[in-house]
Amino acid sequence: MKLYLSSFCFFCFVIIETKSQNLVPKYGFETVIQCPPDQGFIYKAPPWFQPSIRYGNTSNSSSTDLYDTCSNGSTVGIPLNAIGYQPARSGYGYAGILVNYYSMNYREYVEVPLTSTLFSNHSYCVQFYVSLADTSEFAISNMGAYFSVDSLLDSTPGSNAIEYVTPQVENPLTNVLNDKVNWMLVSGTFTANGGEKYLTIGNFHTDANTNLQNVTGGTQPFSYYYIDDISVVDCSAIGINEINMFSEINVYPNPATNELNVESLKANVESIAIYNVLGCEILKQVQNGKNTTLDISFFAKGIYFVEVQTKKGIIRNKFVKE
Repeated sequence: MKLYLSSFCFFCFVIIETKSQNLVPKYGFETVIQCPPDQGFIYKAPPWFQPSIRYGNTSNSSSTDLYDTCSNGSTVGIPLNAIGYQPARSGYGYAGILVNYYSMNYREYVEVPLTSTLFSNHSYCVQFYVSLADTSEFAISNMGAYFSVDSLLDSTPGSNAIEYVTPQVENPLTNVLNDKVNWMLVSGTFTANGGEKYLTIGNFHTDANTNLQNVTGGTQPFSYYYIDDISVVDCSAIGINEINMFSEINVYPNPATNELNVESLKANVESIAIYNVLGCEILKQVQNGKNTTLDISFFAKGIYFVEVQTKKGIIRNKFVKE
């Protein structure tokens, strides 16, 4: 048995198959057109923008923030900035939004047009990472992702909460996002109606419906989060609901923590490969047999795809690492 671990992965977009490409452009807020000079410059990483009209437009004004290592020493530098200290999860950029300002119902969001329109009845795997800024006195659990046919720009009333939509993917209410050191995963899967083109991330609840928790060390009465590594992948072609997945292969437990079992019910397994949602190969194993156990204890939490090669062909599935 031979085991290959992929230790380097950067801009991996030629993936398992075309459907599994990340549909989020500039998913890590890199490739800026100009180093952000101060807070409020998310539009320096187009096509990202803030979906509320500030000072009449979105092309040269916002309150949503862009951070980059090229702005080191400024209020929007990485890792040190005006809101706290946080290295990028990957690359050299991230965004920052104010998702709760105590008793003022104030919100900031980030929105982006996807690289392609979502297909009706296709299953999409969504994930992004957040980290609570050091100066925040409060943490929340209400972080979500909303997909829409049109931009939310035209109907957003200033900088108030966008409470008239329901995010298709949202962090569980009981999971308060209170870590100021590490990046926390928000993930989920949903079935598209078809035609969705825009992704908006933020808190889609009013103050009264926002789950707040006091945290230590904060100096400002708000909840402010950095955002990085956003992905939206069409996982319908490799989803766990395909008939042949149950008749040919078992992948368990799902979710998994330290070990993943792959069991072929018919043909011998020739190789197993595991990919992250960006399509980067994380692990590959060559073997000859029907059952194997993989060590995934070193994987980061998130959604992964397993590709099993047998003499009868390739079988794909997905699993969640907790």
